[in-house]
Order: sequence, then structure tokens, then C-alpha cells
Amino acid sequence: MVFSPFVRVCRKEKANCLGQPPVFRAGTVGTREIVDLELIVRGVIWFGFYVFLVLFPLVIGALFHPGGGRSFSVELGVACGYVGLAIMAFEFGLISRVKSVSAAFGQDALEQFHRQMGFVAVMFVLAHPILLFLNGYPWRLLNPFWVGNLPMWRWGVFALYLLLLLVGLLVFRRKLKISYEWWQLTHGVISTLVILFALIHTFMIGNYSASRAMRALWAVYTLNFIGVALWYRIVRPIREFRRPWTVIDNSPEHGHAHTLVLHPVGHPGFAFEPGQFAWLTMGRTPFHIEQHPIAISSSAELPAGGDIAFTIKALGDWSGGVVPSVKPGARVWLDGPYGVFTVDREQGPGYVLIGGGIGIGPMRSMCETLAAREDVRPVVLFYGCRDYEDLTFREEFDALTARMNLKVVYVLEKPSASWAGEKGFVDADMLRRYLPKQYRRFQYFICGPPPLMDAMERILPDIGVPRKLIHTERFAMI
Repeated sequence: MVFSPFVRVCRKEKANCLGQPPVFRAGTVGTREIVDLELIVRGVIWFGFYVFLVLFPLVIGALFHPGGGRSFSVELGVACGYVGLAIMAFEFGLISRVKSVSAAFGQDALEQFHRQMGFVAVMFVLAHPILLFLNGYPWRLLNPFWVGNLPMWRWGVFALYLLLLLVGLLVFRRKLKISYEWWQLTHGVISTLVILFALIHTFMIGNYSASRAMRALWAVYTLNFIGVALWYRIVRPIREFRRPWTVIDNSPEHGHAHTLVLHPVGHPGFAFEPGQFAWLTMGRTPFHIEQHPIAISSSAELPAGGDIAFTIKALGDWSGGVVPSVKPGARVWLDGPYGVFTVDREQGPGYVLIGGGIGIGPMRSMCETLAAREDVRPVVLFYGCRDYEDLTFREEFDALTARMNLKVVYVLEKPSASWAGEKGFVDADMLRRYLPKQYRRFQYFICGPPPLMDAMERILPDIGVPRKLIHTERFAMI
């Protein structure tokens, strides 16, 4: 089943229109229902608009049909090609970080939807030549160097092979040991070439694309693609260039992590909600190819011009090599905040936070923010980790238990013989031991390795937690 970000938006609500964090009070359900309805309507409109754009070429083709008496299966193959190309044309728009869209669905949900729709596009594109070949078209057309191949076919074949290369690099990137930064660069270049070659193939073939209406439609789609690319690669970095940040501290943390504390230079910074993230770029300018989505780990209760902290675990070349060597005074660029994984949008009588690995970063932001607000609602934190030394922020969480209504449950996979706490993994029995009686009304936030989130999304409903109260943040975007 294709994941739709609309499923995500139905569970989200936002802070009040004044930009202040909403305060939980009894008897405010009516207001929450109105906010939820607004967000659902926005999600329906955006998702419906996306489906309309993907299928609109078929409508134009049906209205301006050139005729020709071809079989249904051939026409179906042509339709698959048009749908696949339309999906690819709008793929870049899903990850261009347009805040009016990401605010409705959550940027991480859009990133996942982008990836899954990419695979859907591949299926439609593959169906296009297969259906044609089954209707008598020669298989030799797949050989771009066949002497009988025409230029209009060659462009399509080149686009097909580049698309398969794009998918192969995505699926096998880690096995091929391709760095995230190089993958970002090649992904952008190859995907642009795929769309360019596919458009050339479409216009040279003629038939449906020979009509003025279809040519005008694809011209608009192409201009949209170019416009989004210019926004993402040119306009957005220019705006970031005018709002630089500087590193004022780089502190090592437990669990092979480092916390970078950033200060805005010549601007007031930005307000954010606890649990949100930003894209971080290091380099002389924000035009640098490396961009990393990092959760904000500091309190959201900060004045204008306040410092923001990001905690980064050593998981690759950049996080394990570049981040530890960053010195105070280094220039950094931020694009944010993004994300709907925040307690400010999900009000309830209490919260259950379940984190693992560096997924503990947004959990710390939530706890620090609630403590700064003197929020008295109960919070239960389950923190799964390999061993005691890997528990990032353990001293901070222990100190927070004296400042707020917080209970911390450390769960170690491979503890020492002297460890007297919970062992193994968070499971249903463990949850039942620590959750309060009214746990079915609490809001649940889960962030960590995919196996942890998958397990919690299965276990929590089994113990009676409504699915609408379960929220996850997945940073494994590629």
C-alpha cells in the first residue's frame, strides 16, 4: 500500500494562531476539533491537488484524442508512461520544503512519500514499454545502439536506464558504500536527466503529445519543475545566506555524540516547537551540497536571538568525522524549523516518550521545554540503549526528574552484571509495569531506530492505546 501523508495529517493539530504553545485545559475539546478539522481540510486539498496533477495528462489526452484505432493494451501502456512521467515531474516538489505543505503533513512524511511515489513511478514507467512489447513492438528497441532504433526511442531508452540506475543507487547505496553527500549530488543530477530525456522522448513521439493542449500542459509542468528547482537551489540558499549562525560550543556527549550550540549572527534566529528539526549545512556558503536533517535538542522556551542546540550521533563520515572537529566560531546555515512531531500540537493529560539512539534528541527538547514551562502533567520516558555508557543525556534526564513530573525508565540491551534496571527491549509487559492507569489517554511520541518504531506501532495498539495518539518521527529518509 502506498503511504499517503494525508494519513499523517489526520492525527495532527497545530499551536494557536498567536504562535504561543497551547496550554492543556479541561473543556477545550471544541477548539481542538476545529483545529483538527482545519488541518484535515488542508491535507485533503493538498493531496487531492497532487492526485489531480498526476492524472490530468490522461484527461487532456482523452479530450484531445488523435485517434488511430490502437488496441486498449497499447493505449494503457501509453497512459502508464504519462502517469509515470507526471509523478516524476512532481517528485522534487515533495522535498522542496515548502512550509505551507510541510506544515500540514510533516516534512519527514513528505520525504517518505517522495521515496514511495518514486517506486510507484518506476512501476508505471516499466509498464509502459512492457505493454508495448507485448503488443508487437520489437524488444530490440531496448538497445539504444541498434541500427534500426530511431532517436525518439533512444531518448526514452536512455531515460529508462537512468531511472533504473537511480533506483539501484538508492537501494544499494550503503552496500556500495556511497557517501550520503555523493548520493545527494548524483540523485539530483540523474533524476533531472531522467525527466529531461523522458520529455524529449514524449515530444518526439508525437501522437497525444502532438496536440497543443498536451504540449501546453507539459510546458507548464516543466516550468513548475524548473521553478521549484530554482527555489530549492538558488532562492532558499540566498535567504539562508542572509541569516548565518555561528558555533559557540561543541561538547562531546555519551553515546558517541556531540552537541553543537549555535548562535544567530545579525538576526533574531527562529522560534520552534519542541521536537522539531532543521536542515544543517556547513561550509562557506549555504549552497554547499551537504544538508543534514538534525533534531533540535534544546528547550523551545528561548528569547529572540537565543541559542539552539543540535545533538549529532557519530553514524557516518560527516557525523563521525566532520562534526567532532568543528571549532567554535565556525559558520553554519540552518533551514527550519520543520516537523509536526511535537507536544505543542498533540495535547493530552500526559505524555509517554519512547526513544532510542540519537532519537533521544527531540525527547530532551520536549522535556526541557515542559520543565521550563512548569508543566505539571506526567511524562514517562522509556530510553532504550545498548549499554549504560551510551545513554546520551542521562545526567540531564536525571536532573529533570526534580524539575518536572518525569519518570525515566532506562532499558539496556547489553548491561553490565551490576545493572539493576530494565534489560532487553521495550515490550508490552514493561510498558504495563510503568504506565499510569489512564495511559490510554496519553499522547505517545516514538523516535529511534526503525525496529523500535515498528515494534511500538504494533505493541501500543495491542495494549489499548488508540492509534491516533501514537506519533513517530523517522529520520531514515533515504
